Amino acid sequence: MAAIRSGDEWLFRLFNTRIRCRLLDRISVWITHTGSAGFTIGITLAAILAGLYERRSCLVAGSRAFAALAGSSLVSLIVKRLVNRPRPIFRLEHIRTFNVPICAYSFPSGHTTASFAVGVSYALAFPAYSVLWVLWAVLVGWSRIYVGVHYPSDVLAGSLVGTFFAYISQLLIPGFF
Repeated sequence: MAAIRSGDEWLFRLFNTRIRCRLLDRISVWITHTGSAGFTIGITLAAILAGLYERRSCLVAGSRAFAALAGSSLVSLIVKRLVNRPRPIFRLEHIRTFNVPICAYSFPSGHTTASFAVGVSYALAFPAYSVLWVLWAVLVGWSRIYVGVHYPSDVLAGSLVGTFFAYISQLLIPGFF
């Protein structure tokens, strides 16, 4: 466990303190906000509404993404409370921090969980755009480390939970309404 913790902190410092770029400083905060509840719920509801009026494929994709988002977020919140891992911002010295809202606990990353739940759901629904959806989810996860609020293992766990729920929603929600 000590080796995992050490590697986690080393990777965290690599992304948070060793990589420095003013452009990344600006866009990483914006990217991290796209993994928030407001944004991810918004893009799932937008797809559902578009599906109600125009394209049924959007209704199915939005419904699956919403289910994946709800399920993965619930699991993420429960695990966060059970594990109670302090964020790096509260444990480590000499790290860069940015003005982003946070709660007390770190594991798993809720923003990463949400972005992977939605991104993978849309990647499965719209294969032509899958690279863009998955890239967005990866960037949200990376930004959480860059802005100093999550360890890499938090992000990895969030990506696994979100991806798992995206696949589950694909299996459980029929492709027709």
